[in-house]
Amino acid sequence: MIGLFFLLALLALLCVLAPAVWSPRRSEISGLADAAESSRLWYQQRLEALAAEEIDSAQRAELADELATVLLAEYPDELPDADAASPVSGSGRFRPANVLLLLGTCLVILAVGLYAQLGSYGATKIQGAQEILALDPEDNGDALRNWQSRLGEWLVSEPQDAQSWYLLGHAHLKLGEFSLASSAFQQAHEFADSDVSVKFYWLQARYLEKQGVLDKLSRRLAEDILAVDSNNPQVLEMLAVAAISEGDAALAITMLNRTLNSEQRPERIQATVDALGALRSAYAQQGAAAFGVEVNVAMLSSDDKTPTGVVFVVARPVGGGMPYAVVRRPSWLLPFSVTLDDLVSMSGTRLLSQADGFEVLVRLSTNGLAQGEAGDWQWISQPLTSGGSAKRQRLQARLSPPI
Repeated sequence: MIGLFFLLALLALLCVLAPAVWSPRRSEISGLADAAESSRLWYQQRLEALAAEEIDSAQRAELADELATVLLAEYPDELPDADAASPVSGSGRFRPANVLLLLGTCLVILAVGLYAQLGSYGATKIQGAQEILALDPEDNGDALRNWQSRLGEWLVSEPQDAQSWYLLGHAHLKLGEFSLASSAFQQAHEFADSDVSVKFYWLQARYLEKQGVLDKLSRRLAEDILAVDSNNPQVLEMLAVAAISEGDAALAITMLNRTLNSEQRPERIQATVDALGALRSAYAQQGAAAFGVEVNVAMLSSDDKTPTGVVFVVARPVGGGMPYAVVRRPSWLLPFSVTLDDLVSMSGTRLLSQADGFEVLVRLSTNGLAQGEAGDWQWISQPLTSGGSAKRQRLQARLSPPI
């Protein structure tokens, strides 16, 4: 945009300077006119000198005719008249110099109008602001504050610039100014309310500002994010922590279990699994636990080398079908214990406690995919029923390599 503006301005400047720089015909005619004027002056001076000489009138007339003859011989009648032959003569409105000047003026107006419509005079001040996303608050604090100032000044005149509000929010967030960050992301959300990343960072700023408390607006933002990214681990953890602080162990178990669907960092996985164990104990002590199946998963022989992959523990209709409940764990956690119940159901409309019959499949997938493939290690239980009982069942699953 700026390049196009300057290109038009350059063309306008060339149109204005062209008549002065490139006009050979005018220079030629100007030189001829100057020569003719000099000759006329010389002729006039000779006539004046002739009048002062003491000769008779007949001789004076004869000499005057000779001088006129010389002048006409040097500059005949076809000598271009300065006004008639000049390319800028005639109607002043259509002289080439005026036309070029008018064209240059139009180009300037076009350039300014185009830049005003599609660009902004102050845009250069915030070019490169995306570096905020990569700046470290400890090492680049001064740079972050500089960008804060520049973006703030820019947004005074351009309050609808969603990207600048978004970048300003990141600058505030990195500097620990959570309230200001929340306000900036809120402004960005007004002009980009479908952008999930704006929703996420607005939620994060509000979460930090309110020290882990999720109000009605924050929960709505979390729901919007999960509707697009159902296993977003950060949002799920926020909901889990909020549930724990509110004493809702059931919701905390559901949220934390879902984080393991995408979490890859071993230390986070281990911490989450430990937290789930503690929450399960607290949930059981509350007496609120409904029907469930505790599955202890191990290798058939301790001598077997555990392949790298993901272990899926699934409660499904007998013989296969849409699962009622699913839990996944990395194979390096083996042996481990998980519980299949309504808290890990795939859908709120297909609860495990309401299933007439089901079986438990334990499968170790070396490629980490939910769909089974040849070469997977697996174990399948006998058919089970819930029977509407609250009694918990226990299974010992022993994985073995395919035959």
